Amino acid sequence: MKVLIPVSPINSLKTRLSEFLSSEERKNLLLNMLRDINKALEGLDVVIISRDEEILEFGKNELKAETIKEKYKGLNKAIKQAFEEIEDDEVIIIPADIPLIKKRHIEDILKLSKDYDVIIAPSRGGGTNLLYLKSKNLIEIKYEGFSFLKHLEEAKKKNLRYYIYDSFLISVDINTPEDLGEIFIHGDSTYTKNYLKGLGIEVESKHSSAGRFVVKRGGDNEVSNPM
Repeated sequence: MKVLIPVSPINSLKTRLSEFLSSEERKNLLLNMLRDINKALEGLDVVIISRDEEILEFGKNELKAETIKEKYKGLNKAIKQAFEEIEDDEVIIIPADIPLIKKRHIEDILKLSKDYDVIIAPSRGGGTNLLYLKSKNLIEIKYEGFSFLKHLEEAKKKNLRYYIYDSFLISVDINTPEDLGEIFIHGDSTYTKNYLKGLGIEVESKHSSAGRFVVKRGGDNEVSNPM
């Protein structure tokens, strides 16, 4: 089994965070998220595919992962390329921005994989934040848009044994300043939270009875998040 992590080029990373974090800070945020993900994947064979040489070097040297230089633009094309290049048939696909994933989640997936052909963990916005395939060509890869529903439909259409792994922590992907608040609330002992704290980013409760928090940075702009 291989665990595949597709990673976008650094210069295109997390543009929705650009008013809150500099390009260098967004890069370091990504590297720390990858550290957290890699920690959860301890003992498994990790493959990183990217067009970015810095990401590939980081994956190879620090994470000790296998790396693939991406040839084509687009997430689905990158995954298909990786499928062609890796020999293992059984795969897990994980995005690079879910730092709250834990080793226990992976252990759950490995146990479930004995009984299911496809396991899908949805994101909060209808995407796919983990996809297990007993065989990498079982379904057509359809990331982007509401990919959770697309992958679920593919599994149903082919009469495959599928399981929806519903995990809040896996569902949290980091794209906006508001998302950073979830790291502070749920991400104790993560590289990502420690990095963000070092930048002076804070999360404060606001109207806690309504379940709201505010993400702010050293007196700069603050971002409210209605839960």
